[in-house]
Amino acid sequence: MERQNWRRVFAYTGLAVIGLALAYYATAVATSGIAAGILGRQDAGRDLLTSGSAALLVGIATMGVFGFLAVRLVWVRTRHQPR
Repeated sequence: MERQNWRRVFAYTGLAVIGLALAYYATAVATSGIAAGILGRQDAGRDLLTSGSAALLVGIATMGVFGFLAVRLVWVRTRHQPR
């Protein structure tokens, strides 16, 4: 049972890192949307900017939720450890 809890901590941490990577990638997508708008491709620029903004919000939410779950599980795991 102890090993299972630590596996969940590492899984939550991995998902939080994936959310961070998604948020980082989304900034590149949104920036390309802004560049497309400057270059005169208005439709593509709005679509890319909207997609980038949505992906940024999802990435930050994923990072926040799974980061919280990982920290909470570590706290519970270390707090209730038998001495």
